[in-house]
Amino acid sequence: MKSYFITLRSQTSILILSAMVLCAMVSTTQAQLNTLSPYSIYGLGDEPNSSMASMAGVSHTGIAMLSTLNINGVNPATQTFVSRPTFNLDLRNEFLLLNAGGQQQANSLFSIENISLAFPVINSPKKKRNAAVSFGLRPYSRQGYEVISREQVDGLGLVEYQFVGEGGVNDFFLTGSYDLIADSGKVNTLSIGATGSYIFGFFDRNRITVVDSNTVATNLYREDRNEVSAFDLKIGMLYTRKLNFKDDKGEDVFGSFSLGAFYKPSMTLNGSVRQTAYTFVNNPSNPVVVDTIQTSSGGSPITAPQRFGLGFGFTYDNRWNIGIDLISRQWSALEINGVNANLNNSFRASFGVEYTPDPTAFKQLLRIVRYRAGFSFEQTRLNVNGAQPNQIGLSAGLGIPVIATRSTSMVNIGTEYVVRGGAGLPVAENFFNLYIGFAFTPNQYDRWFAKRKYD
Repeated sequence: MKSYFITLRSQTSILILSAMVLCAMVSTTQAQLNTLSPYSIYGLGDEPNSSMASMAGVSHTGIAMLSTLNINGVNPATQTFVSRPTFNLDLRNEFLLLNAGGQQQANSLFSIENISLAFPVINSPKKKRNAAVSFGLRPYSRQGYEVISREQVDGLGLVEYQFVGEGGVNDFFLTGSYDLIADSGKVNTLSIGATGSYIFGFFDRNRITVVDSNTVATNLYREDRNEVSAFDLKIGMLYTRKLNFKDDKGEDVFGSFSLGAFYKPSMTLNGSVRQTAYTFVNNPSNPVVVDTIQTSSGGSPITAPQRFGLGFGFTYDNRWNIGIDLISRQWSALEINGVNANLNNSFRASFGVEYTPDPTAFKQLLRIVRYRAGFSFEQTRLNVNGAQPNQIGLSAGLGIPVIATRSTSMVNIGTEYVVRGGAGLPVAENFFNLYIGFAFTPNQYDRWFAKRKYD
């Protein structure tokens, strides 16, 4: 006699939990401040390289790095390696130190980075090919800045200009992947994948002019709210070849080589802008409106750039997992309301390594922990007074199995230290980001999405 009660209960619980957290995250991400960088004023704001805690420890390297325990958001084709249902939640705390002309300012903020669920569709030893599906919510770009400048103006005295912005764009995604080619021993495998996304969010960009209180002039507050939405596509491929080595004892040791790539074409974001300008008295943080002098609204289309990446990966004896990523983003093509944003094309290179002392050492925690490290170099998209800042990052992290669950559930901790600066920049930035992620998988008593039978 077949019974589906336990299966449906487990499956429905996971899906309901995912939907509830997704809804909560949508409302939270619309309200939370996602970055503190003054350079997020440029273009669409700062774009995260990856929102996964498991990838932060390897400098967000992942185009061809293979993992059966974590969801990979960089290359959709890697999803075929998802061997069991995985629920993922990632959090981030950003610490930012700004250096300008010998003066320093430190800030920090907390944000929800990612929530996703992945599960295999085809995952049977009897079948040559694998397939998997994932969906979730993650940041596409983020903005959060407050820049103040002052100058002496004839007839107005000391005038203060404040530029304040917040908001961001979110990415609700659905990914599917499939082994297009796989031989009988799965020595050679070619996987393809595609991610369809709904991009949505807003930017508030405000300009405030505060004049000397001893003059007859009034303060001016200009508010711009840009709301954007669009459908986006990303495609990827991954070629993997199994390798056979001999260790010091002459025994067989297996590994693999992988080559991955992704491409995301240019897209047009449907935008609308609402502009309001009014004079005020009192403090800008609590203005008392004197007179509204302008209100307008209309379309503001945004042409977002294409991007592509190439990655190389190598695994050895289930202990070593190494990857190299090369990613280019064509930000010079970004246009907002038909006007070029005057940005540079960006290029990023990263290297990541993950080491597990003994993957078979059951309950010996220190020997089954995944130790991660990485390095990255990036020519950023920014064009600041003709200068293009560089960004250098070092990262480290841990993947800690949750032994008590008798599953492959894992707590991921990732840290990265990033320096963004260069000649001609008025402000240099030092980031320290701390990521904490939770990857939940079913234990031996609860096989999600599997049919149960009773004799």
